[in-house]
Order: sequence, then C-alpha cells, then structure tokens
Amino acid sequence: MKKFKLYLVALLALMFTASSCDKDDGLDVMEATATLMWSGDYAVDGCGFSVYLKDQHYKPENEQEIDDKFKTQEAHTVRIKYTLPAKPREYTCGWGTHKRSAIRLLSVKEA
Repeated sequence: MKKFKLYLVALLALMFTASSCDKDDGLDVMEATATLMWSGDYAVDGCGFSVYLKDQHYKPENEQEIDDKFKTQEAHTVRIKYTLPAKPREYTCGWGTHKRSAIRLLSVKEA
C-alpha cells in the first residue's frame, strides 16, 4: 500500500509539472535593441504596436503588456528580451486582416 501511495504522489507531481509548463518552453530567449512603433488603438482603426528588428517587422503576441508610456507617435529605441514563435500572428485592424511574423516580448526597456 505504501508503494501505491508513493506512485500516486509521483504521478500527481508529474501531471502538475506537465500542466504548468510555460508557453515559451523550448523557444530560445534572445535579447536585442529594436524599434518599437505605435500606430494607435484598435478601437479607432489603429493597429497597436509593432517591433522592427533585424530588418523585419513583427507583431507582438502580448502587446497589452507593453507600458503605455510607449504609446506615442514617435518610434522608440528599446532593449527587448523576446522569443520568436513559429506561427505568424493574424490580427484585424484598420480596414482588414493582416498576418505578420509574431514576437513574444518578455521585457521592454528604453535603450
């Protein structure tokens, strides 16, 4: 009976660990200087934030977590920690639906 309880506890611990995995597990965390741009709120036909990094534009998956101080018309040079998910991000803004390479921002700081 003691062995059964031990196996049960081990199984539950394994299940808990597997269910608490982070969405970014397995993706490389990188750090770089990038340009963060704000094009306006979605509610007024804006397209939110975009990130220009290494000659490519990205759409943040978690742009709601970017500090409001970056919501200005001028572009910001920022230091970011990020991952690059495999799937592009599809989003609707302005007059249509767009698809762009996705980026998941882990931190955004003024450079």
